[in-house]
Amino acid sequence: MSNRYRSTSIPIIFDFEVKRGFKMYVRKLELTNFRNYDKYKIDNLESVNIIIGKNGIGKTSILESIYVCSLARSFKSNDDYVILKNGASFSKVKIDLETGKRNLKLEYTLTLKGKKTKINSSLKRKISDFISQYKVILFSPDELRIIKESPNTRRNYLNISLSQINKSYIKLLNDYNILVKNKNDYLKKVYINSNMDLSYLDILDMKLSEIGFEICNVRKEYVDKLNKYIKRIFKKFKKDDDLFIKYESQFLGKSVDDIRKLLKKNRQNEMMLGLTKSGIHRDDLIFLHNGNNAKDFSSQGIQKLILLSFKIAELEVLINDYYEEPILLLDDLFSELDSDNQNNVLNNLNKDVQVFITTTDINNVKKSIVRKAKIIDLSERVV
Repeated sequence: MSNRYRSTSIPIIFDFEVKRGFKMYVRKLELTNFRNYDKYKIDNLESVNIIIGKNGIGKTSILESIYVCSLARSFKSNDDYVILKNGASFSKVKIDLETGKRNLKLEYTLTLKGKKTKINSSLKRKISDFISQYKVILFSPDELRIIKESPNTRRNYLNISLSQINKSYIKLLNDYNILVKNKNDYLKKVYINSNMDLSYLDILDMKLSEIGFEICNVRKEYVDKLNKYIKRIFKKFKKDDDLFIKYESQFLGKSVDDIRKLLKKNRQNEMMLGLTKSGIHRDDLIFLHNGNNAKDFSSQGIQKLILLSFKIAELEVLINDYYEEPILLLDDLFSELDSDNQNNVLNNLNKDVQVFITTTDINNVKKSIVRKAKIIDLSERVV
């Protein structure tokens, strides 16, 4: 790295000088009955991998399979079974993962009875024991929904990101969601019969206060880390503009006791509605572009740059703050950015981060990138 960047407190996009974690490289990928693939195998994957072919041929499905084998879920749908090839009774993804510590063989199988996961042929009883053996960051045009859609979309995305780096977060979130369900069930009963004992709601609210406090703090800490980088990253695309992520939560800045009092204060309204209205399940992320909510005030072109800046900030947080080197999935990046912004990203790809890029035309990719990449050409594939 040149001396020009050694003293900067916030690194240039993809250009880091930090304490390194272990490299994570997918070296082999094998698909069975995945989307429109009967059987497909790719060996000897490299640091940079470019997947080319016409639209609809299965480029994104390769990225999706890498994502699925990391998080045991698709990024295309909440329905697990969308990956199942028509007429097939199962779908399988197998990955050979190279790490700095040891190599792993990962296997994700979806059958009509559910999911099965293996690490080095050992069956994992819990999905949480399988996920995030390697971290993934995805840029896809479809992910503009993070900015455009409801708070629920942004919360779900935030939960997925935090689940990759904090296994205890998964348990906290599951426990919280169970409590909210139990509380909603009881509130419905109270709505029907106002004479019911309310002490159970006191117990639930105390637990919700404790767990909600922890989740709120984890989310705030993560968003604070993102904000360390995102303003500088965004200025690489729009030098005169500002970008900030605002974390909104009813529990933000409150103690456990403050939260308990808030829930108590709002109980009468919740009893009338038969629904839990207060809590971290109402949190949101607001992308502030020049102080305005990008969802309402920014063009789609600017929203794409905001989304890319957000993804790059996530990558920097993983590398700089958590010493993890994720795998970067760039789906159809070149149709989303002009040549200057393409170069801004590609010129600074960190050599230690494995990248998968999809494109319809190899001529869209800089020759210097193509020369060192593995080319996966799907143009001859019959679908």
